[in-house]
Order: sequence, then C-alpha cells, then structure tokens
Amino acid sequence: MTIVVAYTAQDSGTSALELASVLSRSTGEPLLVAVVVATPLAAGVPDFIDGDYLGPLTEWGRSVLDKAKAGLPRDIEATFEVRQSSSIPRGLLELAADQGASALVVGSSSKGSLGRISLGSITDRLVHAAHLPVLLAPRGYRSGPTSRIRRVSVGFGGAPGGAHVATESARLAEAVGADLRAVSFAVRPPKRFYGSVEESADDLVVDVWVTRTKAVIETQVGATDAALADRLARSLVVGEGISWGKAIWDVPWSDGDLLVVGPSSSAPAARLFLGSRASKVLRSAPVPVYMVPAPSSG
Repeated sequence: MTIVVAYTAQDSGTSALELASVLSRSTGEPLLVAVVVATPLAAGVPDFIDGDYLGPLTEWGRSVLDKAKAGLPRDIEATFEVRQSSSIPRGLLELAADQGASALVVGSSSKGSLGRISLGSITDRLVHAAHLPVLLAPRGYRSGPTSRIRRVSVGFGGAPGGAHVATESARLAEAVGADLRAVSFAVRPPKRFYGSVEESADDLVVDVWVTRTKAVIETQVGATDAALADRLARSLVVGEGISWGKAIWDVPWSDGDLLVVGPSSSAPAARLFLGSRASKVLRSAPVPVYMVPAPSSG
C-alpha cells in the first residue's frame, strides 16, 4: 500500500515528510508526496480556467515538490504528484481513496507551539472527514536518517471503542516490529495547602486511576482478545498532572514513539471525529499522533 503525504512549502510540509519517512522506513511502504492545488474548475467555475491560470499553479506545485525531492532520505521510495481539486482536504482524501492508501500524513499549523500538534483549517477538516488513519507531526518535527517507530502507545480514557483502537494499535506495532504499551492520563486539581490533604492522597488518586483503567482495558479489549488485554494492562503507564499537558508530559516519551488515539463515540462509521478528550491529548502530545477512524459498519 501507499502512504500519502500532504506536502507544503512551509515547515508543516517538512515535518510531514519527516514523519512519513519514519513510517515508510518502518512499514516498507512507499510514499506518494502530494501538493494539492485548489482550482476554480473543480469548484464549478470553468470560465476562469485556461492555460494562463493553471500553468503557473501547476509549475508552482512542481517547484514545491522539487524541494520535497531534495529533502527525501535516500532509502525512501516515493512518487510525487500535483493534484487539482476544489479544496486541499478534498484533494488529499480523493488521492488517498484513488491510491487505496494505508495512511495520510500531515504537519501541524504554524500557529501552534514548537514541538506540539496544532490543527489548522485543513487538518481540522481532515480529522472530521478522513476515512483512513491520519498521522499528525508536531510542529518542527525532525527525525534521524535511520529513525523508525520503536514504540506504539495506545491512549485509554474509558471511552467506548477502546477494543478497536487497541486492536489497530497492536496490528501496527506488530507490522513495524515496535513495542506496545497502554497510556492514560489522570488530570487532577492542584493541591490545596490547608493541612487537610495528606501527601498520600495524590498517590491514592493515581492508584484508583490505574485500577479503573486496567478494568476498562480488561472489559473492552478482553471481550475480544484476552491476551492483548492482559498485555496492555501490564504495560499501562499513567501520567498525572493539574492539566492535560502536565499529565501527558508526565509519561516517559522517547524518539520513535507514536501515540494512538481513537475517534469520538459519535463518529460516523469508517470516519475520523475527535472527541473533546482526544482533542486535548492531541494538542498536548510531544510525539506524533496516529488517529484511528471508527470501525466500518460493514
């Protein structure tokens, strides 16, 4: 299968290409690096389409792809395409569908913080409409010349659909030869220094959260795969903090980590739709995030 990369002339394009190269090196799949050009013709305005309009747009797209070619690691197989569509998200999804792509890789908005994931207008539309996994690179993401996915972390928060996300994560980890673990995040109020809260209370909160999350894993995942449920329960790591960012950064992260999150329980079949909790995790994640669409109803 093919991995589609949403490339741009900005840093988001470089970050997406870097992450896609890591994924390609891990899975052995080739890349299709794409620049999408929005055209009035695709939007239903044929009167303005002629060589004078499309020519410069196409040449611009090719020049952007020349930059991608120059930055592509030598060990990565890739093809390059300028795609015309009524919008960039539509063009990327059409291209992914035409290719039967296994994943779509995009970068973060330049308005976000360095090292964090930020959704711009294009990525926000993609995570609502995509029918395939979408990988998001943190802003400024860079990888080494031999970087691979070394560990897949399954995000658990107790929402329905945990078994589907766990299964897809395990499948990915096996395909790339990576370790697999479960992660969860205990967000709690700051300590009140009035002498009424014992120091051990914080430990109790985390202990309860660990017990609860393991029970969720055993219930959701164990219903279909007891061995996987046991593996994830034993590997569970819980981060704690007074905010989502602090709780997520409380978990140990390393180069080669990939965090997997699932869709909202209200997401249509075979589509991505982030819930509020997953959105908070996404925006605080210090590593690339792999978003799994809802299972197909068929």
